Amino acid sequence: MVATTTRDARFAPRTIASLTDLLLARRALVARCAEALRIEVEDALSQRDLSDLLDQEDPSADSDATTALMLAEWVERRLWEIDQALARVTDSTYGYCIDCGGSIPLERLRALPSTNRCVGCSHQVVARDHLRSNEIGGQSLAGFGIRVRRAGR
Repeated sequence: MVATTTRDARFAPRTIASLTDLLLARRALVARCAEALRIEVEDALSQRDLSDLLDQEDPSADSDATTALMLAEWVERRLWEIDQALARVTDSTYGYCIDCGGSIPLERLRALPSTNRCVGCSHQVVARDHLRSNEIGGQSLAGFGIRVRRAGR
């Protein structure tokens, strides 16, 4: 059981315990997925030279290995996010936005227990990252019929 402080007193101890149980259950599930993906990546890489993964002549030949690598990276990121959420539970900062410090609604925490941002800040980060990936990657969304409006324009 996690001790409550004035910072997390907005949640009853039973609610904190329930959210912690949810985080631990998701962590166990994601850890099983991570292990399965590690085995798949090892199998794929043992059958091919790593340079084959970067072969531009026939990229489809290694799509399974590439997909497994991308999924493994995604799963490792989810594990890290869950571990960070569990650390926030321990230090009584769970349920508060890391950007604005505002409260994250309980409904959001139940739906996305490892979230670390309120809805407003999360939208800002997604929009900023989307714009940044467009600028850095040099890719235009115009070809897809999408217009990106910048704030203030």
